[in-house]
Amino acid sequence: MAAVDYHGILVALKAAIEGDSNTSGIPVKVEEDPTFDLAGSGSAIVLSLTSRREAAGQPLAAGKRTRWNVRVSCWAVGFAATFDEASKLRDDATGKLELALMNNRTAGGKVAAGWLEGGDFITVRDQAAGPYAMAETIFVGEALAIA
Repeated sequence: MAAVDYHGILVALKAAIEGDSNTSGIPVKVEEDPTFDLAGSGSAIVLSLTSRREAAGQPLAAGKRTRWNVRVSCWAVGFAATFDEASKLRDDATGKLELALMNNRTAGGKVAAGWLEGGDFITVRDQAAGPYAMAETIFVGEALAIA
C-alpha cells in the first residue's frame, strides 16, 4: 500500500529549487510566510499545496489505484521600499523559479510527471510595512495512490 506523500512532494520541490543554479540564494519556504528586513529588500519563494484532483483516464485496476493531479502554488515574492523595485524582484524570482521547475519535472521522483500552469499576481502596496509584489506559478504533478 502506498498513499500519496503530499508533504514529501513539497519538501522535494523545495530541495530541487534550492539546488538549482537559477534560484541560488533565494530563500525557499514551505507553507510559511517569508520574512524581510523592513529596512531592506529581497526575494523569496513560498510553496504551498492548493488542491488535488483525480487525473483523467483512470485505470480500472479493481478500484485499488488512483492517480491524482496534485497542485502546488509556488509564489515568487519581491519586497522593497518601492513597488517598482518590488515588482522587478518578483519578476526576476518568477523567471528563475520557472526555469528551476522546468529542470525538475518529477519533484525529485515524488511524482510521475509534472507540468507548469499559470497563476495569479498579487500586489500589496503597504506604505508602512513596504510593498510586496507576488507572482504564482502552479506546479501540477501526477501522483499515484495504491491500496
